[in-house]
Parts: sequence; C-alpha cells; structure tokens
Amino acid sequence: MNPDENNELIEEDLSLSEFLVPDTPEIKEIKSIYNKEYEYSDYLSEIEFSIADYYYNANRKVTDKDVIRALKNIKENRDKPINFFEKPLEKEIVKSLLEPLEENLLYDHEFTLVLDYVLWSIDNRSWLEDKQAYVKWITYVLDFFSEAEEKKYESKFKRFARKMGISGAQVDMLLMKKEAEDFFDEDDIFGEGGLLEELALEDILEEDRVADDLETGFFLMTEDEKFDFLLDKGPDYVELVQDYVMGLAEKEEFEKIQDFYKKFNEKHEDFFPLHFIVGSAYLNSDPAQAISYFEKTLKATENSEEFPPEMREELKRNMDLLTSLLLEEATEKVEEKATESKKGKKTCKSGKKISKKSFENKADS
Repeated sequence: MNPDENNELIEEDLSLSEFLVPDTPEIKEIKSIYNKEYEYSDYLSEIEFSIADYYYNANRKVTDKDVIRALKNIKENRDKPINFFEKPLEKEIVKSLLEPLEENLLYDHEFTLVLDYVLWSIDNRSWLEDKQAYVKWITYVLDFFSEAEEKKYESKFKRFARKMGISGAQVDMLLMKKEAEDFFDEDDIFGEGGLLEELALEDILEEDRVADDLETGFFLMTEDEKFDFLLDKGPDYVELVQDYVMGLAEKEEFEKIQDFYKKFNEKHEDFFPLHFIVGSAYLNSDPAQAISYFEKTLKATENSEEFPPEMREELKRNMDLLTSLLLEEATEKVEEKATESKKGKKTCKSGKKISKKSFENKADS
C-alpha cells in the first residue's frame, strides 16, 4: 500500500470535527461571514468547485435541493467518521475540505457559517425558478461550460431577467461579469428597493426563518422547525408535506410519521392529501397500511370537487392491485406452511428423518 492510500484510509476514520478548533466565546458571537468571504475563500472555493464539478462531470440531474440536503447533512454530522458520508456529492465536498482544514485552522462555528453561506447563496438564486438555478450558475461562473453551453446559459438567464425587469448592469453583476463594488455604486441590487432586498443574509439565517418567501428556506430549517411549520401551514405547502413525509419514510422513521399524521389531523381534519401521502409512504414497507390510508383518502374525497373522478378511479385501481398482491402473498404463506407441515410428519421431535430401516425394526419389535 502506498503512503497516499494509507493516509486516505486514516482520514476515512476521522471526522471533520477533528480538523476543527473548539469554539471560543468570541467566535460564537460571529453571526455570518457575509462581507468576509475573502477570509474564508479557501473553504468556499472548494465547496463551490466540488458542486460544479459534480454537476458537470458526474450528474447533470443534481438539483439545488440535493445540494442543500448534502450541505445540511455534512453540517449536522460533522462529528461522524468521514466514511459516514455515502452519497457521491457529500463525499466530493467533504474530501475537498480536508486539505484546507489541515492547512488553515478553522473554528467549528466558523465551519457551520461557511456552509450556511453556501446555503444562502443557493437561496439567492431561487428567484430564477429553476430546480438547478444554483448548480448551473456556479458551473457557469467557474467556467466549466463549453463556449456553446455558456452562450445558451447566458441567453436563457438574460431572457428571464428581462421578464423580471432586471437591468443590464444587474444582469452583469448576477453573472459575475462585473466587480461587485462597481455595481453597487451604480445600483445596489441588495439595497432598499432592490430586486433581492428580501433575500438579505440575516433574514435567511435568523432563528425564526420560515418558508413563506422561498421554498428553499424550508430546507434550511431544523427537523423540529419543519415539523412545527408544516403542522401550522401544511395545507398551503402540500409539496413540502410530501417531501417531508417521504423523507421520513426513506429513513424508516415511521413513528415520527404517525406522530405528525395524528397531530396534523387534529388541526386540519380530513385533509385528504395527507392521507394519500402517508399511504404512499407505506407502499413498500406495509401495503396493508397503505391501503387503509388510501381508503381514508377516498372517504375524505367523496364529495370533494378538488379530487377529480379519474383520480379516484386510478386510486381504486391501485388499491385493487395492492389487495391482490396481499392476497397472493397470503396464499403463498399458507401453501408454504402446508408444505412444511407435511414435511414435519416425517420427522422426529429431534428433527431427524425416520429412516425406512428404523421403521421396519420398530414394526418387528
């Protein structure tokens, strides 16, 4: 084994936290690295490059939400061994940070602020109404695109910007074609009355943030914040409810799904989308449970104009299919039990088969 491979194995057993310095009271007072980006450029550049490289060379389908999940997972599990991170994008980001963290000391709190800054940057691109707004933008800015791809991106970006009433100078700034200080002298896009006034970093990262303005804001919340937010405003954010419940199902946190379902129904009685979503969450793990929730969906939508007849028919067909699959499974179990029972008649209590010779000897005696 060469030294590089050996070092890599050693690093895999370490956690990111072991590369970080314990916080001091002064460090904990820092609220953001906004306007201090240069001081943290070693880390920011590695994260940004990893995202762009992964999108351009590995997975053109990766979305901003995928990046958000990866960054949040890294932030929340920085005390876990590096090999804890299994998803390709997470691996790329984590490994890219090891060298700068070894070379330049960084406090734990500063590390979380660096990740928060990238999350904020993603949020600041969500006005583009593209699921890949940030990943495409950072790929463009870091010159990964070919000349043809770059022109296509600029054309699409400018076309959308015109619809939003953004000036040419603002577009240059957003495309990083102009120095920030020059742009701000002309027209402060983040200032009072500016296009992105509502997206100030302090608003994105403050403790009582909500997802009213941007869907991305939801993914910046803690798990408890998500739970409470959806309990209160879930009917207005059905897609977020679906993402949340299905995410819990992926992690097999069915007790939490039940807790959410019970409390949600107490507050929003017979909200049929939740019945359907929870039923879908149980499809793979418990088809019988899934059917029960689909039945609740049908019952709750009997007189609802919001649930088209064709959807009801499709749901019934799915329920019939699930029922038939369950019946087949039950039949197979009965047949298996019957087969085992027949085999059992030819065995002793010890489990050994009775030989023909033993049977004949017993008969002679």
